Amino acid sequence: MPYKVDALTRSVSRCASQTAWHIQSAFLGHSRHYTGPSIDDIRQEDIEAVQRFRAKFSRGMIPYKNFTTTFQRSGGAGGQNVNKVNTKVYMRFSLNEQTWIPKYIRVRMRELDAKRINSKGEYLVTSEKTRSQKHNLEDCVDKVWESLERASTLPKGPDEETIKRVEGLKKIEKTRNKENKKRHSERKASRQRGRSDDL
Repeated sequence: MPYKVDALTRSVSRCASQTAWHIQSAFLGHSRHYTGPSIDDIRQEDIEAVQRFRAKFSRGMIPYKNFTTTFQRSGGAGGQNVNKVNTKVYMRFSLNEQTWIPKYIRVRMRELDAKRINSKGEYLVTSEKTRSQKHNLEDCVDKVWESLERASTLPKGPDEETIKRVEGLKKIEKTRNKENKKRHSERKASRQRGRSDDL
């Protein structure tokens, strides 16, 4: 019987521990599957730089004219100008040289859009969305802006209710661990007394 009680106690303790871990993983950014930094992992100066950038910067301020832009013939279906006019747009730039983008955002762009980084370390976007060179150029700028928006989105911290819930589970787990140690000490003392009685 004592063995069954001990096994049940260990099982309950494991369940409490696993529940606490899963809630921490889901809400405090400690998931086994890495999706990005938690707000606690980011330096305060980087947070402030990103916040300033998001407050002041807009799509129209992207200095795309300073980027390297080339045009090629589009391979898509279309009218009489298809494969005759260079409407496909290639736009690329070195992320390291774009000092107008905060460092944290540049790092996140590399992480989120790794497939857009070429062998030279340049960020590359292309478009052949329309039959218009001008519209495809605008589409490339849109893609850069969307990437900046994603990369500059800071992770949210846990709300107060979640923090209280996790802390509550931690306290429960700590109490159960103390109870388990106490039971273990009592059983050990009981066995030692039993051996003394046999002598």
